Amino acid sequence: MKKKWSLFFMSLIVLLAGCDYSHKEDQHGFFYTIFVRPMDALLHFLGRSFHDNYGLAIIVIVLIIRLVLMPLMFVQVKNIHVVRGKTKVVKPEIDKIQEKIKEAKTPEEKSAANKLLMKKYNDYGINPFKNLIGTLPILIQIPILLGLYTCIKYPTSGGIIQHPHFLWFNLMHTDIAMTCIAAFLYFIQPLVNSIHYPKNERRSYYVMMILSPLFIIYASLQSASALSLYWAVSATFLIIQMHFAHSHYAKIGKAEGEKLKQRIERQRRESNTPSQTEHTQEQ
Repeated sequence: MKKKWSLFFMSLIVLLAGCDYSHKEDQHGFFYTIFVRPMDALLHFLGRSFHDNYGLAIIVIVLIIRLVLMPLMFVQVKNIHVVRGKTKVVKPEIDKIQEKIKEAKTPEEKSAANKLLMKKYNDYGINPFKNLIGTLPILIQIPILLGLYTCIKYPTSGGIIQHPHFLWFNLMHTDIAMTCIAAFLYFIQPLVNSIHYPKNERRSYYVMMILSPLFIIYASLQSASALSLYWAVSATFLIIQMHFAHSHYAKIGKAEGEKLKQRIERQRRESNTPSQTEHTQEQ
């Protein structure tokens, strides 16, 4: 799912590259008014606040976006590990039901097996569909990044145009070094994420390790280095955030799996107790 959204996001950037807002009379319409103009105003405000340091302004925008999205990211990572921890305990039982679904010969049999599967998920507190919340950070980020992309590519007068220098590069020009740094970080990001998943679930991350850097290189070479700076800082923040989130919630997921295992064993003992008592009374 995440791979599909990432590819969709990349396609939008490429599509937007064909839009032209270079002339003031073209700077109107729904997209420009709702997404680009507010981002342009925020960039100007932060740039002035940091004594015309627009590189620092872009870094702050990244941090604001990441901090806003952080709770959603944490919910997603926590659910991934909790579901994994619990599923590992009940996997034999779930596998049997899924086999029944595959072998069902009639719609009625398949429907009954699906209902049983949903009941088991509910009984064990497993909600695999909650992972869909992971698409929300991507959906929220798309208009924000597209707005930033456009206001950097077609800046209004003053601001970053008059004060484009940051560190060793010009924010309004393409910079090979920043392009390489951003591409490398987007290679590292899925690599770091993949180590927290079982080997059979890493394929999509391996694909993104190839596609993401290629996309970053393609887009950066056609854009101002301000966008490369945005991607580099964003990737760095994500690498650190996701590594610690996975490390923390992996322990919680394992603990939840142990709790479920103990609960199932206790229920089995309790269900066997009456039959043993009746057997003793008969004797």
